Amino acid sequence: MIIEVADSTISYDREVKSPLYASVDIPEMWLFDVNKKAIEGYSQPSASGYKQINRYEKNDKLSILAFPDVTFTWEDLF
Repeated sequence: MIIEVADSTISYDREVKSPLYASVDIPEMWLFDVNKKAIEGYSQPSASGYKQINRYEKNDKLSILAFPDVTFTWEDLF
């Protein structure tokens, strides 16, 4: 699992790092945009990038694939 926290590198993280992580089979990546207070969860890696992308905003709940019984709310993280 990779967690990226960014304020000025969002495009680079999405367009360069995310496909790189997927290509080496990192099962999950989380991208936190501190400016927009947005969270993106990437899963299902493939050679061409992550097949599943979920976006989370205020009032949303999320969990990590490795620990599906542990949940967080958007408010817990921001």
